[in-house]
Amino acid sequence: MATVKIILDKRTNRSDGTYSINFQICHNRKTTTRSSKIYVLESDWDNESKTIKKSNTQHKLLNIKLKKEYADIQSQLLIADDVKVQEFLKPAIQPQKPIEIKKTIFQFANELINQLKADNKIGNAWVYESTINVLRTFYTTDDLYFEAIDYEFLTRYNSFLVKRNIKHNTVYLYLRTIRIFYNKAIKLKIVDKGLYPFDDYKLRPEKTKKRAVETDILKAINNVELPIDTPSWDNRNYFVLSFYLIGISIVDLCLLTKENIKGGRILYKRRKTGKWYDIKLQAEAEEILNHYKGRSKYLLPIADDKAINDERLMRGIKYKTKVINKYLSRIAKDLKIDQKITTYTARHSWATIAKKAGFSIELIAEALGHEYGNRTTAVYLDNFDQSVIDDANSTVIKLIQ
Repeated sequence: MATVKIILDKRTNRSDGTYSINFQICHNRKTTTRSSKIYVLESDWDNESKTIKKSNTQHKLLNIKLKKEYADIQSQLLIADDVKVQEFLKPAIQPQKPIEIKKTIFQFANELINQLKADNKIGNAWVYESTINVLRTFYTTDDLYFEAIDYEFLTRYNSFLVKRNIKHNTVYLYLRTIRIFYNKAIKLKIVDKGLYPFDDYKLRPEKTKKRAVETDILKAINNVELPIDTPSWDNRNYFVLSFYLIGISIVDLCLLTKENIKGGRILYKRRKTGKWYDIKLQAEAEEILNHYKGRSKYLLPIADDKAINDERLMRGIKYKTKVINKYLSRIAKDLKIDQKITTYTARHSWATIAKKAGFSIELIAEALGHEYGNRTTAVYLDNFDQSVIDDANSTVIKLIQ
């Protein structure tokens, strides 16, 4: 009866110090070997269990491959007659190329980042870059493969981030992004789906603190006397204009041009979601825009209208957003407001004030571009007439005058 063993062939080592793992086949005192095309260091080989140790970063993938090929050879020998076994023994070891080197997580992520930048999805590219940069502080060498990401790895990485006093939701963002990498790698057949670790390692964000503020606080910010055409005055205007346009994000606000104004309305596509918005240009908003008319190719002189590419443009807006928040913080401090005021406050506050003014959650959700309720049933509901949302916005704006 033919037998097969797995051995580490230490007769010849390669230039990188690795040895070939072979299948040794014996039958009627005749022996031959077949290469598995797997090469490892002697220190990475467990001769007792005939497996590759965890010290090899690809040990999971390679052990799966080794086990499968071993089982295949056993099956072939089991059903073969004596003649076929003799034929099976004929091939001698031929020089074999090592198995294809798999992409590391860092290589894979960099390809995704480059593609996102090419598609002008700069925000997502930055999230991916940030995730990879932080991961490198934990795993400092380049040989991190998807097979190494298991429950134990994720647990240790989570502890590492927590010890660095990184906020819970930021930790969640980093781990969620690694999960995105893993899911994409599975679809591209870079890693086996059976190794997926996130079925056991659950991710849960922490509920964020309330970002909305009451009407009287917004009224105070809107009406505080500031010297005209100073940074404080300008940045307050940008914040208030975001509120007047139903909480438009600062990125979208910065990128508005005269082409976005049609028939007394602002029409724009939200950069983050790709959703289109149609907002009536209320008199209060129009007054602010008229003040900055002609200063830039954009409606507001915030974004760099000479930026050479989209990434440079977005980096500039990101910096200007920090500047706006800095001045909002100063204004709040001068007004003795003990709540944090940022560009996010405008959107959250608009929704809160609209709700307290008696408008339905459904109307508020549609004004903000959100889905409300069950998706299946939502398709049967008529959209609110645009004039109803216009009237709601007019009412909310008047409450902070």
